[in-house]
Amino acid sequence: NFEGEELVELSFSKNGAEVGTAFQVGKGALGARALLPHVLCKNCVVELNFGQKEEPFFPPPEGYVFIHAVPAEERVRTPLPPKTTEECEVLLMVGLPGSGKTQWAQNHSQENREKRYNILGTETVLHQMRTKGPEVEELDAKSRDQLIQQAAQCLSKLVQIAPRAKRNFILDQCNVYNSGQRRKLLAFKGFCRKVVVVVPTEEDWKKRLELRKEAEGEDVPESVMLEMKANYSLPEKSDYLDEVVYGELGKEEAQPLVTKYKEEARKLLPPSEKRANRRNNRNKRNRQNRNRGQGYVGGQRRGYDNRVYGQQQYWGQPGNRG
Repeated sequence: NFEGEELVELSFSKNGAEVGTAFQVGKGALGARALLPHVLCKNCVVELNFGQKEEPFFPPPEGYVFIHAVPAEERVRTPLPPKTTEECEVLLMVGLPGSGKTQWAQNHSQENREKRYNILGTETVLHQMRTKGPEVEELDAKSRDQLIQQAAQCLSKLVQIAPRAKRNFILDQCNVYNSGQRRKLLAFKGFCRKVVVVVPTEEDWKKRLELRKEAEGEDVPESVMLEMKANYSLPEKSDYLDEVVYGELGKEEAQPLVTKYKEEARKLLPPSEKRANRRNNRNKRNRQNRNRGQGYVGGQRRGYDNRVYGQQQYWGQPGNRG
């Protein structure tokens, strides 16, 4: 009901009987945007009648008409998807944990609604796996670990099949390794490929890490953080990268910070030979686990992007992550 002075009311009826108002939206919040019919449910078959049927399922409430009866010039069409791959865009987020990547991605998506970005990240997958219903007992550590591994596998598969779809994507992971940046962007051949680097000031980054730790109850393991710092690579334009965008500090300010992080991390990490042996042992275990069908996460490095080492940090609302 759009006839209210300040509020738009959304109400429902069941089998022709009114069940009351479900939502009220301020007209100022809507602005010139249209409300579009949408159904979201699982394991159900839904049949919709917008007025195309000769007889309605039940008589409509007095004063209301079917959308089908509204003149075409008064309707608002949903945004059309890109027609070709060349019209599609992929944004690859790059930054250390807690730097603000997720917040930037969500803000950019909200500010560019017409592009209808699909944000692919572990937190997004976990949010889709959650259900609303009665409170359940907290999962034990083993069950949480299994859930997180499933989410990591889902994300790996989504990133793998995303280039086949004509859509706009934001890959919300750390992506600090040059090899990972290259591998993911090469898969999106034909897309407009951009990288968004988020490097806050050192002071701001520490504050964000503390806030996230308070909200999620767990910190990034020091060994993982050191490895990421030591291998942090700021991307450059190339044949597989059309544009590099700096979401916070510019390149001139970000580069010295990244260099500082790399130098500090390399001093604290064990010698490269030991690290290489450790990686070889890890790869060997992964191959063995893959053959057994256990513990292998999507054929990728068990790094921070796949987040298989932690449990507590995943139980929160989207947007808390950096």
